[in-house]
Amino acid sequence: MTRLIRWLRGAVGIGLTWAALWVAFGVVLVIGLRLFRPEELDRGEAFGTILPVLGLVGFLSGIGFAGLLSMAERRRTLQDLSLGRVALWGLLGSAAIPLLMGTDGSMGWLTGSLGATFAAASVAVARRGSLGPPAPRDLLE
Repeated sequence: MTRLIRWLRGAVGIGLTWAALWVAFGVVLVIGLRLFRPEELDRGEAFGTILPVLGLVGFLSGIGFAGLLSMAERRRTLQDLSLGRVALWGLLGSAAIPLLMGTDGSMGWLTGSLGATFAAASVAVARRGSLGPPAPRDLLE
């Protein structure tokens, strides 16, 4: 039971992190559209409608990535993971989200590419953090 709870805690953490990244992406996207192509945004399309959807997509993408990664890379340590395979799990976990949300799947290329990017970045940041702080150096060396 504790193994499942640990997995859920990790998956929810990844999902919340990815949700925040997706919302940040949405903020940049909406601001860019308002500045350069305001005719692309309808009256109802604003931060209040777009950002919650992107947050949900990001959360579900993170959960999908966590599930695929834990199943496929079960015996590997963080240092043994290939960033290419990790990006593949992020792509697959994220590209499926539009289909699971009941759309036609035409946005799978966008969700998949963002998922691959966030997956590789997540593992790269985690690797860097797992190494611990650098050893203090003597000033005279």
